[in-house]
Amino acid sequence: MFSVPSFPSLVIGACLAVFSGWMFADYFVLWKIRVQPFFSWNAMDFYWSIVCLLPILLGHFITIWGNYFRATSQFQHSISMVTTPTHEKQRVSFWERHDSYFGFTYRFWCLAGTIITMNVYWFVLTTILSREAYTTTYGEKKGILRAISYGGSLAVLLDTSIILFLVLRRSMLHALGFTYSEIIPLHRWLGVAMLFWATVHAWFYSAFLIMEGRFISDIAFTDKTRGTRNIPGLFAWIGIVIMAFFAMPQFRRTVYPVFLYVHRVGTFVFFIGLIMHYPSYMLWYYMLPGFTLFLIDRFVPKIIQARSISPVAICALNADADIIRVKFTSSEPMKPYYPGDYITVQIPGMGNIYHPFTIASYWPEDPYSMTLFMRVMGESKWSWTRDLAKRCGNDDKPVIVRTNVDGVFGDRRHDYLKSETMVIFIAGAAITTFMSLIKAIAAQIAASSDPLRMKLHMICTFRTRSELHAYGSFLHQITRDPRFTSWLHVELYVSRPDKPQTLTGAHAHVIKNDIQVPGQTKKKDSKKNFLQRTGTRLKRALSGRTMVEIAVPAPALTSMAVQINNSNSEKGEAVDVDLQRSNSEKSIAETLQDATERTPEPVDAGGPSSPTATVSISIEESILEKPRRKASSTTAYHEYALPTFQAASADSVSKRLAMLDLMTSALLVVVPLAFYYVLRTVDFEGPSQWCEGTKSRDKWTIFVCYWTYAMVPGFSHLIATLTLGYAGISVARKVHMRHHQKRAETKDVEAATAAGADAVNTTAVGVNEEEKQLSDEDGNWDEGDVVYSRGRMDVRKVINNFVERGVGKAENGQGLATVFAGGPEGFVDMIERQVKKANWTAEFHRETWAP
Repeated sequence: MFSVPSFPSLVIGACLAVFSGWMFADYFVLWKIRVQPFFSWNAMDFYWSIVCLLPILLGHFITIWGNYFRATSQFQHSISMVTTPTHEKQRVSFWERHDSYFGFTYRFWCLAGTIITMNVYWFVLTTILSREAYTTTYGEKKGILRAISYGGSLAVLLDTSIILFLVLRRSMLHALGFTYSEIIPLHRWLGVAMLFWATVHAWFYSAFLIMEGRFISDIAFTDKTRGTRNIPGLFAWIGIVIMAFFAMPQFRRTVYPVFLYVHRVGTFVFFIGLIMHYPSYMLWYYMLPGFTLFLIDRFVPKIIQARSISPVAICALNADADIIRVKFTSSEPMKPYYPGDYITVQIPGMGNIYHPFTIASYWPEDPYSMTLFMRVMGESKWSWTRDLAKRCGNDDKPVIVRTNVDGVFGDRRHDYLKSETMVIFIAGAAITTFMSLIKAIAAQIAASSDPLRMKLHMICTFRTRSELHAYGSFLHQITRDPRFTSWLHVELYVSRPDKPQTLTGAHAHVIKNDIQVPGQTKKKDSKKNFLQRTGTRLKRALSGRTMVEIAVPAPALTSMAVQINNSNSEKGEAVDVDLQRSNSEKSIAETLQDATERTPEPVDAGGPSSPTATVSISIEESILEKPRRKASSTTAYHEYALPTFQAASADSVSKRLAMLDLMTSALLVVVPLAFYYVLRTVDFEGPSQWCEGTKSRDKWTIFVCYWTYAMVPGFSHLIATLTLGYAGISVARKVHMRHHQKRAETKDVEAATAAGADAVNTTAVGVNEEEKQLSDEDGNWDEGDVVYSRGRMDVRKVINNFVERGVGKAENGQGLATVFAGGPEGFVDMIERQVKKANWTAEFHRETWAP
């Protein structure tokens, strides 16, 4: 199924088409014809500005505007698919489907094929067209070597003009459906291509110099040969080799900060060496568009967030689960963020690197806040989250930390919502990727009059029981709230025993509330003991309140014993309950109801249509002493609305921020480009313009002319952009901090006046009373009981169960089933292997935090 592209997408596609056409015709225009090849401003600057630079900037500004309005253009269209009438068949479109071997989309391969074609085209074309001239001058063998070297050098220039486009967080390619995660591999492959072409250029040119007998003299700092230019070229090649080595996955994922710093320094060395090796003003025709968009992409989001998000955040550590919760607040509605969006966070005093994290909160619920959950990764001494955990205190006591935020970023395509069945495998903190998506689906179901078409299964595995409570009330809500349990199939697994300090700590009563049910597998010789043990735990978990709601999950494949106390049955009598499969005709709720109806004690079962149904059981007061839970943690979810993005006025908020974004971006584009164009018109040697006749002078004088015209305009542009960018960030932060402190002092004065105090004590870091209260109340523990199964999930059995039920069968065709795997890369790889072994016809999506 193909959808009609929107008008902005058509314009952006046209801009990219013009740019691509320019790159294909570039050799004939710049290097073959060489229209008016003067050092200063000439007709070629005009042609390049109109045909290359202008379409790129126009497409980027349209992309920025559209990035703020995905609620109506993209996300709302996709989310509405979950309630499309069942008779209307929906499939994932052809371009969104993944190949079965590499796992990339067909759209990705089209883009990759275009870039590969351009590389081969440039190398072959320049080699063939320059061969005749070089063989005439140097002879057959030397001429071929020189022609191949020349072809490799121009292929490097081509890749230089493209590579920065592939690391933009707000790219024109995203507006056409590409995602950042699928473009990043192209950036890596293009880096390898640059290394390959640079090596081809260096080796064949060195072979040419050896045959000429000039290798030693031409690789030296002297003003009598080309050595003064060749040595910077050698440094550029060494720089790209070092970058490639540190970018290898084994090193990049182990010491990511070292990789990042080496990448930045290596990039600087490469571009400086490239310009000094071939000092031509025409190099900026390739580099300037990419540099301009890259710097805008790095500065503007920081400026926007620095003026809107509070400079301090509330941080709480769940030491038992090793999960950090960070909550950002704002005095005005934040930029709307959608399921799968992320921000990057930097903590002053903990390095200058911004670390990406998926946003866990749902924007329409609270447009004034944003919540992140971070797994503490303490295996490496480079662990940033481990250092942050030390700052966030312990025992779940929230503290205030200073933060800098970059984002929001997001380019996820939600075409997968067209599938009839979606299965999500989650390991630990990867659940944050899907928290807002599940709430968005629930909001769409509540707002639509059409029936739900999609079947969604979420299968999660966590390390310990305390992690079940580390993500707020989300897990408790989706297994108790009828707005979720009516359509969401949830299976929770705990694979490791709790920490000793957890069982005796301040929150020990919370995990003892949890209800363990049998998992998919059990030991063959321990059925009796297992049932007895499960019944005892369930009895203890259920004790302590007169009415509690129990969600019994679908995956139970065996039986368990439930202890029910009443006046007509013997004390301790066990009622055997057969737990049904999730695809059985009789749900677990009905089974439990049938079993308990045999006793006079009333038992109310949940709806039979839900695979995770709700059962209410009356229990006597507990003999297990523990603090009382919040009364609203179990039964008050209906009091909290789940609005859609339209209901939360996302468009009005987006329009205000989009205008600010466009004005800031325009400032960072226009002012530096003005410096560039003005300096391109300057004759640096004076009215005589003697640089045009430098061939009659010595080599050093020639190089000075070349370097002056090649470096001054371009680097002035970069310096102007960097100056404006850092100044904008600094001013935005200072103004917002001053406003934040003034607001805190005003509220403190009002509070002191209301209390009749004579003196006012202000907080040093500018934390107002509202934030103080929030830090006291907003912990990192949910105290509602959660139903789970002990042990590891059996992925093979889960997949086989789906296959047996006809989900993802090859004869049904592609595009009807979607599988997500989120978590560490090893977990995601394992899920992918099992999907391939089962020959499951399902679209597979990877969600991993591996850098």
